[in-house]
Amino acid sequence: MSSYRICGASHIGKSHELNDSICQDAFYYVERNGFIVAAVADGLGSSKHSDIASKMASAKAVIFCADNITKKTRVNDVPGIIKSAFDNTNFEIKMAAGDALDDYDTTLTLAILIQGHLFYGHAGDSGIIALRKDGIFEEVTKPQLGDGIGKERPVYPLAAESKWVFGRYTHRTHAIFLMTDGMLNKTVPPLLEDQMYKLDHAYLYYLYDNLRKNPNLDSWINDELAHILPQEVNHDDLTVVAVMCKNVKIKLRKDGYYSFPGEELWSSLLENHRNRLYAYKADITQPNIQQENDELRENLWNT
Repeated sequence: MSSYRICGASHIGKSHELNDSICQDAFYYVERNGFIVAAVADGLGSSKHSDIASKMASAKAVIFCADNITKKTRVNDVPGIIKSAFDNTNFEIKMAAGDALDDYDTTLTLAILIQGHLFYGHAGDSGIIALRKDGIFEEVTKPQLGDGIGKERPVYPLAAESKWVFGRYTHRTHAIFLMTDGMLNKTVPPLLEDQMYKLDHAYLYYLYDNLRKNPNLDSWINDELAHILPQEVNHDDLTVVAVMCKNVKIKLRKDGYYSFPGEELWSSLLENHRNRLYAYKADITQPNIQQENDELRENLWNT
């Protein structure tokens, strides 16, 4: 019997749909005896074959890790195995790309979950969110972006080897969510960056609760992604892989943590955002143009 509940889905973003393009996201996961390896990858939109690269990256990295972890593998060896998976995957993509490496840019984020112990590798702007054993949601990785503003900020791809991050998460983990940036923009929204909590706990708990109870996970997660409103995620492709560890029990918090940010706060944040973004639309008192013209005429003839 499996020790995990796991599901994954990708859904094309509205911008790609309108351009008659394809989904550039990909995911892959493997369950072996006692552990899960999962990955998400997001092909960079400016790259001609980014969809091929994201599929290669997620599948090859996951299979490499699954094939190289055994019952004899020591804890301290796991991050090294993930790094070797990144090295091998990067090399294979380079071989497939030949002289057109820029056409095969993709991100890659990978997680290994072994009895509540989380190990990860990360390159790019996808990410991992963990639901800890103590009931707290936490962002495990941070998006890797260059200088710029908004969508103009460049994303560091898998080919940027100096940016790779590998590690072991310090908390026992009950569930993990691997997401490409489309979903991260929903679960770690910029509107919360100045708040005490940076994550949308209410939506994350909604995902977790359905992962825990729903008998047909793949059907449910596909339907969920298909119904996310495009404006919530800037029309980007959406990918999520969700894993729950059955034999790591969770102690749920009871202080309204899972209802944050709440409708009232969210509405207030949206209103403040609109006011800053569209300040010129604010209802301000307009000057009396006729009065100004009369004063100008009077001053002109009295000089």
